[in-house]
Amino acid sequence: MRRVRTPDCSPWEDPGRIDLIARLAAKGDVTELAGHLLSAAECEGHAAVSRLRAMPRERRVALARLLVERADAPGSTHDRYERVMVLLAAVSRGFVHDAWCGGWHDMLEGIARRSYWFNYGDEMPVVAEALLDAGRPLSAEAVGMIRRCAHHGLGWAGLLLDRLPEPPLNPGEPWSDRVLAELPELGDPWRRLIPHLRAAGPSPGARWDRAAAAVLDGVGSETVRRTATSWLALATHGGGAEAGAHDPWNLPAVRGLAWLLSSPAAPSHPETVRVLGALVERPPVKTVVAGAGIRALARLDGGAGRDELRRLAGRVDHTVTRRQIHRALTP
Repeated sequence: MRRVRTPDCSPWEDPGRIDLIARLAAKGDVTELAGHLLSAAECEGHAAVSRLRAMPRERRVALARLLVERADAPGSTHDRYERVMVLLAAVSRGFVHDAWCGGWHDMLEGIARRSYWFNYGDEMPVVAEALLDAGRPLSAEAVGMIRRCAHHGLGWAGLLLDRLPEPPLNPGEPWSDRVLAELPELGDPWRRLIPHLRAAGPSPGARWDRAAAAVLDGVGSETVRRTATSWLALATHGGGAEAGAHDPWNLPAVRGLAWLLSSPAAPSHPETVRVLGALVERPPVKTVVAGAGIRALARLDGGAGRDELRRLAGRVDHTVTRRQIHRALTP
C-alpha cells in the first residue's frame, strides 16, 4: 500500500518509516524504539521528531536514559554520539541535563563553522530549539547562521527568529564585528539605532531621519558622524558572503548607515563624501548597497556629493550602478 506523506514530513523522510516510529512510540517498548532510531542512516526529520515528542514524559525519560547508555557503550563512534544528541534534543523537553546542553552547543558551533547557512537535514532546528526551550542562549555565530537560513526561506529558521533578538548584527564581517565590540561602551542610543538602521529600506525619507535623530538625541552630531563613518568605511570592503557580498541580515544596516551620514543627524564632511564614494565604487559591494551610497551622495547638503557622483560616473563599469548615478545627476 502506498504511504501518504503527511504535511509535517521533511522532504527526505520516508512516510513508511514515520508510521513505524509512531507505532513503536505508541507501543511503549523504548528498547525496540531506541534500536530502530539508532540503526537509521540519517538523523530524524521533523515528522519523526514530532512523533517522539508526543510520547508521554515518562516514556521519553526512559528513552533518553537508554539513548545515553548506548552513546556511552564501548566502541561508540562520534557519529553515534551526535545522533544520540539530536535524538535527546527531540525527546528531552522538560528534563534537560547540563551535559546535553553543552553537547548541543558544540554541535551548533560545529555546523556554524562548516556552513554559512544550513539547508540539509533537520539537526539544526531540533538542537537549536532544544537549547532555547532549556533557557540557554545560542552563540552569536549560530544565531547568524539561523538568520541566514531564514533569509533563504527555510521555514523552521523563520519560526525561531523572534526568539533570537541578540546580537543586533551578525558577527563575521569586519564592520559588524567592530560595531558589536563598540556598542557596550557607546551605550543605549547606539544599540537602539541598529534596528532603526536595519529598517531603513531603499530610500527611507524624512520620517526615518526624524526617528534617527530622536534615537540619537543627546549624542553630538560630530560624534554621530565620526562613529558612523568609521563603521561604514569598514563596510565598503564588503562582507562575509559569497564574492564579498554582505550578510543578508547586516546588509540593510549598511544601507542605513549611508542614509544616516546624509541625514541632518550627521554634519556634512569631506570624509563622508569619500566613504560614500567608496561604497559605490569598490567591487565587493553589490548593487543594493551601491545604490544606497548613490542616493546618500545625491542628498548631501549643498550638493556636496555631486562632484563625487560625476567622478564615479566616469569610473564605474557596472551597468545598473552607472544608470543609478546618471539618474541621480539628472536635475
